[in-house]
Amino acid sequence: MKLKFLAVFGLAATLCSCDDETVGIGQFIVDDELIDAKAASYNVTTQSLLLDSVYSRSSTAYLGKFTDKDYGTFSSDFLVQINCPENFSLPDKLEDIVEAKLGLYYTDYFGDSLSTLRVQVDTLNTVIKDDGKDKNLYYSNLDPKKYYDATTPFLAVKDYAAYDKTVSDSVRNATDSYGNKTYYPNVSVDLGKDFCKYLLDKYNETKEVNGQTVHPNFRDSEAFIKNVLKGFYVHTTQGEGSILYVSDIYLSLKLSYWDKTDEDKDTLLTGYVQMASTKEVFMSSRFKNANLDELKSDPERTYLKTPAGICTEVTLPLKDMFDAHQKDTLNSISVSFQKLKSQEAGPFKMGTPSRLLMVRKSDMKSFFEDNKVNDNKTSFIACYDSKTATYQFSKLNRLTSYIFSEIRPEVEKGEAAWNKWVTEHPDWNKVVLIPVTTESDSQGNIIGVENDLNVNSAMLVRGVEGDPSSNEENQITMNVIYTQPKQR
Repeated sequence: MKLKFLAVFGLAATLCSCDDETVGIGQFIVDDELIDAKAASYNVTTQSLLLDSVYSRSSTAYLGKFTDKDYGTFSSDFLVQINCPENFSLPDKLEDIVEAKLGLYYTDYFGDSLSTLRVQVDTLNTVIKDDGKDKNLYYSNLDPKKYYDATTPFLAVKDYAAYDKTVSDSVRNATDSYGNKTYYPNVSVDLGKDFCKYLLDKYNETKEVNGQTVHPNFRDSEAFIKNVLKGFYVHTTQGEGSILYVSDIYLSLKLSYWDKTDEDKDTLLTGYVQMASTKEVFMSSRFKNANLDELKSDPERTYLKTPAGICTEVTLPLKDMFDAHQKDTLNSISVSFQKLKSQEAGPFKMGTPSRLLMVRKSDMKSFFEDNKVNDNKTSFIACYDSKTATYQFSKLNRLTSYIFSEIRPEVEKGEAAWNKWVTEHPDWNKVVLIPVTTESDSQGNIIGVENDLNVNSAMLVRGVEGDPSSNEENQITMNVIYTQPKQR
């Protein structure tokens, strides 16, 4: 008996090497001579879940359009405000705002670098008040038409490609004295002379305060957004083939102003000022996926597609496990999801999500809105293992024990009460697998979890009902190591 115990418990250590505790319903007795460790497996079912939107609060904006033969057409655009620092000022003897450009600087992109798209910039006509109370502002299905008038003339347009062939190799490859590249890929959109005149007129609306001339419209970001520029809606209107990952957004102003030279002579000079979109003001991307409905009914696969798009819903066999193990100690529970090899033949393949969040379906919305991190109790993160092409989740004994405690009072009320409770709580045994990105501290601890907003996808084996011992291809099983303390 002791040898049997050691062998099975060795399996438990392999399955859950990071566990630092065991949890369960029954009492755990330390004397290993009285412990009978066993293994069991239970069938898991999965299906694809369409997502009309995801919580997309991010410092990166996304712009472009791309069509994939499997996942259809995807497009992205964004709304953005420009920050005005407190007590912002231009040169005292300002002559003119000669030029105003909206610069969209990107660190990366997906798709065809040479595809030509047309970006259009519209000004917003409604102030977006981002005080943290309206979470809907940061969902990826935000309707831009609530904040700008599509019937009025646009502010500016620009044709662009992710790789700008007008930039010379000498500029593109230039470095500073430390060897860092100085060229930063960008799309620069000229906003026109009328916009420059409008900004100048707003800046010249001055008043006297304590004997000093001030510019109330440029006092701070709140005044600037309310009185001068409520923001921009930036979107593509023609072409497709790439998605830009825009990390910095600047409103760049070219100025002419008078100043004294070394000879004390008035001279008209040229200067530049930049106003940026920063975390203090609003920015949110909108994502739109088409033609994903057919994927949901695929009998052999489930899907992951970012940004937004589609994820995988998992139904856990928790009632069967409760009936079998309500008096046992659950030492280890794990489940693995197999990624299928992509059949894409095109030159621009989507990336594979590097991390999946497993979270209860009922907690999915609040997890992201409340900026939670995985607690290894009701939410877990698995990294993609390229060697086995799997995402493996362990420590699920904690989740199972948590839900067992939740349902025990309902089960004990009898079958009728239990069936009523299940009807009222249809997602009690469901979790979702969502691609995410994480932020870690210097010790490697995860301190932030966000929806993955890059263009990634994966196909997973779809789990179907059946006997977990049948070894059929579409079997996904929860593997359980448990102990049953014997009576003395």
